[in-house]
Amino acid sequence: MGIRWGDLGLERFRVRVGRSEALFESGSVVDCADLDTDLEGLPLVVYEWRETSALVPVYEVKAMARVLHPTLSDHKLETVGAVHGVEERSSDRTGYVAAVFTALLSEVERLDREVVALLSQLAAEPLASLFSRALPLPMPQADQVVEKRGPVDEPARRIEERGGLDPLGPDGFVARELPSFERRDGQRAMARSVRRTLRDGGALVVEAGPGTGKTFAYLIPAIERLLADESARVVVSTRTKQLQEQLFGKDLPFLLREMAPELNVALLKGRGNYLCLRRWGIAVRDYSEGLDRDRLHLLAPLGRWLWETETGDIDENTAFLSARGGRDLWRAICDSHHHCIDSFCPHYEDCFSIAARRKARKARLVVVNHSLLLNDLVVDRMILGKYSHAIIDEAHALEEAARSAFTWSLSERHVERAVDELVPSRRRRFGWLRRVDAPADGDLVGRVTDRVATLRTTSSRLFSVLGRQLPSAVKGALPDLSTDAASALERLRLSADGVEESLLDLIDGIDESETRREGEVHLASIRDVGGLAARLVAGPEEDTVRWYDRDAGEVALHITPLEVAPILNRILYPVLDGIVLTSATLSVDGDFGYILRALGVGDAFDVVDTDSVGSPFSYEENMRVCVPRSFPLLTEDREAYVDRLADLLTATAKRLDRKGLVLFTSYEMLEAVRRRLPKSISALAQGVDGPRSKILDRFRRSRRSLVLLGTDSFWEGVDLPGDELEYLVIARLPFAVPTDPIQAALGRLVGAGGGDPFMDLSLPRAVLRLRQGVGRLIRTQQDRGVAIIADRRILTRSYGRTFADSLPNRVEVFDSMEDLVEGLGAWFDDEA
Repeated sequence: MGIRWGDLGLERFRVRVGRSEALFESGSVVDCADLDTDLEGLPLVVYEWRETSALVPVYEVKAMARVLHPTLSDHKLETVGAVHGVEERSSDRTGYVAAVFTALLSEVERLDREVVALLSQLAAEPLASLFSRALPLPMPQADQVVEKRGPVDEPARRIEERGGLDPLGPDGFVARELPSFERRDGQRAMARSVRRTLRDGGALVVEAGPGTGKTFAYLIPAIERLLADESARVVVSTRTKQLQEQLFGKDLPFLLREMAPELNVALLKGRGNYLCLRRWGIAVRDYSEGLDRDRLHLLAPLGRWLWETETGDIDENTAFLSARGGRDLWRAICDSHHHCIDSFCPHYEDCFSIAARRKARKARLVVVNHSLLLNDLVVDRMILGKYSHAIIDEAHALEEAARSAFTWSLSERHVERAVDELVPSRRRRFGWLRRVDAPADGDLVGRVTDRVATLRTTSSRLFSVLGRQLPSAVKGALPDLSTDAASALERLRLSADGVEESLLDLIDGIDESETRREGEVHLASIRDVGGLAARLVAGPEEDTVRWYDRDAGEVALHITPLEVAPILNRILYPVLDGIVLTSATLSVDGDFGYILRALGVGDAFDVVDTDSVGSPFSYEENMRVCVPRSFPLLTEDREAYVDRLADLLTATAKRLDRKGLVLFTSYEMLEAVRRRLPKSISALAQGVDGPRSKILDRFRRSRRSLVLLGTDSFWEGVDLPGDELEYLVIARLPFAVPTDPIQAALGRLVGAGGGDPFMDLSLPRAVLRLRQGVGRLIRTQQDRGVAIIADRRILTRSYGRTFADSLPNRVEVFDSMEDLVEGLGAWFDDEA
């Protein structure tokens, strides 16, 4: 059955691509060289609409694809066409756009009518009307498909059936099944160490250089341990969600197929990654009926996805996440312990977050990220349950992740989020109080409303006072509060207590269980505000640092533990039989002392092994590390340093004509250098040209010379193999800012204990950071590149040798910047 063009209001429409335009009748192109002026009133189909207004319905193929195919990696015309088997037509772009549009219309006709009805409610015009017109159309008859069962696959052979062969050896299944696999002695050595630790207990801290294949080196022994001991349970924690998904979606499936197809494994993220069905329903209703209806279309990419997703994990939905305002809106509909009403929720049995946690608790091997691992410890393992072994990948990031997880924060935004669910301050019409069937004593609702207003006012005054009186620095130690600020903080505590008191009275009179439970959740959020205000009023606490920061002008107050080792020793290590901590950067010139002290591993286990597994990459042949001796020091002449660095980047970009990454230690320095680059140099800058993920994607896709300027988040977790990155510039040795409140407080703590704050804290942290940054350059055996360190302190300071000895190749010194640039250019020319 063909598309019912007339019923859809599309019997005749135009397609425009650039300056080309074509007329279509019933989906077929009409040959007309001179378009009649009356045709201007016909609907217009385009790939992407950039004009601000139109007198006719304009159907965007891209917008339609984002609603119908929200999980595609991107929504380029060619990507959408490929999904529907529409062949590209480079010589007939209007026909190609029309063909893709037709395929999308066919997709609409095939959809369940409940999905179409939902999309008609959510989508912006004219798509909403198009979906509405599709509702009464008959659905195509589904083809009868007879499932053909092929021969049953032979079960994967178990380890014992392979005669005890080393899986990573030359005759193992990895070499047999992966043609590109190369034998790596370091990988096998690491696997033996991990196997011993998981079997015998204790702790293993193992540094595995780039290209070692550390994922297989710890996953294979973990699976072996689980097969050998039915009581064992392993949690694998990675630094980021992206690494989680790579491990779970790529590495684990292959190993399980070969070793243990029946092994129960799970991927679990923080609950804020999962859609809350109850909050989704509230948002749809509020945006449909309220004054915020103009934001309803932002929910459209969730409509079809909601019906088809098995996980509810928003990372699947690229269309929603990439939309402007999407991430902000997600906070209103994601799962959150501040809003969850547990078994009282009408969607409890279908809850994505609960389903993910149930699956994880039943799994023998669970893949999480550091944030979730640590937050689970905060709530006494209520999320993951008990486990016998932990493997911490990217363990160099665990200290900061723990410090962040155990930090308490208070801001005006924090207060606003706590009360906004009760009485919305913006254009939304509904909040929990409006949904409450008020008890006979109607004054209770009014009392809560009034006290919420008082709390808002008190919060606004407090942070206004703090904004004026705190130092203007972006971040700093929290000084003794002025009388005005201390009084305002005390009033905030009293206001929160007042809301809590009146909310308790209201909740006591509510009979309906769901509404009552939701009120109790909001009550807990208010208590958090009051409790943190009380801690701040009470003054400094032992072994913590109180600090503030400013984000877009908004002040936030924080209480952070100084040392995380005692916390980990108390709530993580005692219940483990064994733990493996691994990363490419854990030692400073071969010494693991810093990481052992920072994480407290040495005090927690009787047996602590350390090992360093070298990278298989040939750094001597494929990598150069260079330092220009004549470079000015920032501390001596800031302007001269910035000018010279801009000159270096300009000369390097012109001579090498390749893609480069420049790593800065501050955004201020990045911006100063960026402004000095000539327009002839193509550059992307963090904070200027888009968020990190966007500019990384643009950098990867570029096929020409390009310079990427990045700060903190670009020093690690960036994978740019081959010609995606061929030179790297380190602007300065990455010492932490001395005035950073946490760093300064840690230094005082080290000094009070008889240590040297610089040698025992600042230097090892900076060395590990530098190694992470330089590690961005060589990612595969075939990579070739140069690293330039534009900080001559590595040559002139006594500690410079520590930095130099920790790098994968010797440091070459050039007397002038010009000699350096020309020498590197000649080196690349020889390759060509």
